Amino acid sequence: MDRLTKELQAFLVKMHYEPEAISHQMEHYMEHLFHLLPPDEEEAVLHYFGVLGHEQQSLNELACEYNLSPEDMMQQIDSHLRRLAVTPEWQMMKSKSSEDNHNHEN
Repeated sequence: MDRLTKELQAFLVKMHYEPEAISHQMEHYMEHLFHLLPPDEEEAVLHYFGVLGHEQQSLNELACEYNLSPEDMMQQIDSHLRRLAVTPEWQMMKSKSSEDNHNHEN
C-alpha cells in the first residue's frame, strides 16, 4: 500500500476509534469524498472502517456479502481507498486536517 493510501486509511481508523478528534467539517468533507465512489464500493469501505454512521463489519462478513474471498475483498477495499487517496479532494482535506491539528496544538 502506498503512502497516500496509508494516510487515508490512518485517518479512517482515527475516525472510527477517536471520532471526537475529527471536526464536524472534516466529517462532512469525508461524506462528500466517499460519494466519489459507486454506492456499493462506498458502502463496503464505510462498513469495513465503521465510519459515518455505518456499523463496522469484519472482512469475512463483507467478503460473504460480496461473494468474494477475504483476500479479494481486502484487495477491493485497498483499491477503493487508493482511488480516493489520489483525488485532489482528499489532498485538500488532508492539508486542512493538518492545519486544524496544528492550530489546536498551539
